[in-house]
Amino acid sequence: MPAFGVAVGVAAAGLATGLLVAAGLQYAGPKGAVAPALALLCIVLLRFPGFTFGLLVVVAVMAEAEATGIIPSGAQYYNKAASSLTPPDILLLIGLGGVLLRFVTDDERPLLPDPLTLPLILMALALAAGAVTALGANAGVSQGDLFHRGMHIAYIFLVPLLAVNVIRDTRSLKLFAVIVAALGAIKGIAGLYVAFGGVGNTVEEETISFLNPVPNLLMLILVLGVVAALIRKVKIPLWMMAAAPISLLSLVLSFRRSFWIAAAFTLIVVIIIASRRRGRAVLAIGAITLALAVGAAVTIGSSDDPSASPLAERAQTLSPSSIGSNRGDRYRVDERQNVIENIEAQPLTGIGLGVNWKVHQPLAEAHDRRYAHVATLWYWLALGPLGLIAYVAIFASGLWTAVRIWRRHPDEIIQVCAIAAFGAILGLGVVELTATFTGIEPRVSLILGAALGWLAAAWRDLPPPKDRAPSAPS
Repeated sequence: MPAFGVAVGVAAAGLATGLLVAAGLQYAGPKGAVAPALALLCIVLLRFPGFTFGLLVVVAVMAEAEATGIIPSGAQYYNKAASSLTPPDILLLIGLGGVLLRFVTDDERPLLPDPLTLPLILMALALAAGAVTALGANAGVSQGDLFHRGMHIAYIFLVPLLAVNVIRDTRSLKLFAVIVAALGAIKGIAGLYVAFGGVGNTVEEETISFLNPVPNLLMLILVLGVVAALIRKVKIPLWMMAAAPISLLSLVLSFRRSFWIAAAFTLIVVIIIASRRRGRAVLAIGAITLALAVGAAVTIGSSDDPSASPLAERAQTLSPSSIGSNRGDRYRVDERQNVIENIEAQPLTGIGLGVNWKVHQPLAEAHDRRYAHVATLWYWLALGPLGLIAYVAIFASGLWTAVRIWRRHPDEIIQVCAIAAFGAILGLGVVELTATFTGIEPRVSLILGAALGWLAAAWRDLPPPKDRAPSAPS
């Protein structure tokens, strides 16, 4: 009888689905035919917010905005799908809805991403202030454009809220870390393929791996995590150790100067942190690593024939003496002067989210004037001083939380992951001294939000103070 009941249930479900598909075709065409499947998928995702969160992160990392060699373009994933919502927006809202559903059905209280809650609330308030300023300025910013730009910032504080509610134990923390490492490895291998296969984008007449910041950030996280694990003699899978040098090479072949600087700097920091050394030993390790990094840059940059190597030619532009000979670098200087003048004109409110800044000084090139390359200036310009305070507070609190985790968490794998997260957040902060991504590039905002959510979850996973064993010097 039980088997018969199951068979009857399956048949009934199949009949109902068939009737829904037929009705959808009759009244709404092909889109109506897939509506039942989409509705069922939404119900499943709503019931399993952890899976929804994982899907949100994985698809955002894998779906590149442009085609890269064998990797097809995922640009459609970031277009409107329903009303003004994009697929990432929908997944995020479904995940948060699933958290609320757990509260209603399972009496599972939603968690706040402490100790990051206050900085994230500040960012939400700054976003509201920037939107109000933009609407009040009558600068022609459409409501649709304002909504999309607002969502790119909202990822920074909404994704951590989802993450901390689905990553609830040490096992989940490790699982998420493995997924991130695997994504970094995949991007590293794909980057080498497109660079050496000559099927990627070109910079300085050379085929590169990835121009987009997300793959470079994921590869940097993998490299930093493996370096920290090796120094602390923490056992990690062999595939991670094999993937780390591949990802590092792919990162170099991205030709992103800001990521070169960030990688060199954060590697120094991670080596010092992971070594657990203090005083003169720290200075010695830092000096040797810094000397090697500077020596490599000088060797590349002082090549007798820089035109023989596009990589060397690109490295030469890191020299301060090269600024002025490159139109792009001159534009950034001109842009910074104009942005500062716009902030000085409206220091208490900024000009508003999505509003063009006014040109006061001549520009070397013409670019989007709703953007500024220095992140701190952009947040002040678009969201007012509260935006600047929130941006700095989020990065500072993220770094502080990572420090507390690697010093106090009993699991050595979580300690290593916290060190890698510290290096990644620090590296992103260095990158954003020359190019703004968080709050503008939705994928970067999402990845940063996921990292902050992981840190908040690891913080909640710390044992009570009385149960903590004395920590080793770190």
